[in-house]
Amino acid sequence: NPLEVGAGDQGIMFGYASDETADCMPLTHSLATRLGKKLTDVRKSGKLWWLRPDGKTQVTIRYRQNEDGSVEPLEIHTVVISTQHCEPSVRSRKEEDEAYAGDDEKAPSMAEMNELLITEVIEATLGEIMLKSGQSALSIYNRKTCHLHLNPSGKFIIGG
Repeated sequence: NPLEVGAGDQGIMFGYASDETADCMPLTHSLATRLGKKLTDVRKSGKLWWLRPDGKTQVTIRYRQNEDGSVEPLEIHTVVISTQHCEPSVRSRKEEDEAYAGDDEKAPSMAEMNELLITEVIEATLGEIMLKSGQSALSIYNRKTCHLHLNPSGKFIIGG
């Protein structure tokens, strides 16, 4: 009986509309989604050629609740990025992309990869996002106090 057959893909959804962003999504969701898109963009453009396609992002923001019940983002508290990459300091660009015709180079070290994730993904993405206040999302980001967890499980070479 077709009515007794369940869905082939299961999931749990939750959410709500918000005035935090132009797309009516919670700011944490928008930031995490945009970080994921930036990972794809810098990989496909060749800017961070050592990235591979599997990646995950998460953002936590500290808010102030106003008298009227509305909330205002105060600071980006935590950013987590786990992203697949080639073997640090070992693999070469030509090994990763046989069609690449430029000068060959080795993949950066893990420390260098993490620094590039901060500047080319996190900070670049935050600079592109405008808050409801009219300020850039960089205005609520402080690299010194933000908890940055970049590939916190270590090397992420084999994706899933």
